[in-house]
Amino acid sequence: MKDSLQQYGELGLGSRFKRLSEYMMKEIQLVYTASNIDFDPYLFPIFRVIIDKELTTTTDIQEALQYTQPAITQALKKLINKQLVSYKTDKTDKRKKLFRLTKKGSEIHQTMLPLWKVIDEQVKWLTEGTSVSLTSHLTHLENQLKEKSLSQRILEKYNQ
Repeated sequence: MKDSLQQYGELGLGSRFKRLSEYMMKEIQLVYTASNIDFDPYLFPIFRVIIDKELTTTTDIQEALQYTQPAITQALKKLINKQLVSYKTDKTDKRKKLFRLTKKGSEIHQTMLPLWKVIDEQVKWLTEGTSVSLTSHLTHLENQLKEKSLSQRILEKYNQ
């Protein structure tokens, strides 16, 4: 069966990216679940900014990721509820919250580092290459993922 979005060429590009994004999030969630890691892949960017900055504000996160304030607030709430992140109020500006990893957040970060390495390697392998256009490269990527799922590729390498 032909993929209609592929047939739409550049007109279908945004929809193909959205489909690919949803697919990748679902596959990474499967990897986390199979690895007994209680983590939501949608939280990764904000979690990673907090890791990198050690102590950060919502404004810092917004500048780093260019996400909306409500999206950041929602993700931070989930990270706090999972006890991966905590905050304290800034002593000089009581309106400002400073976010950092909890002990549990640091532990899960250490657990995920080898897995993130494999995820990064597998996604790089799938996305490297030369192509005449972005759409043809995207078609190649989609075809590779039909042959073997992203989660299967990652888990095979991770469990070696």
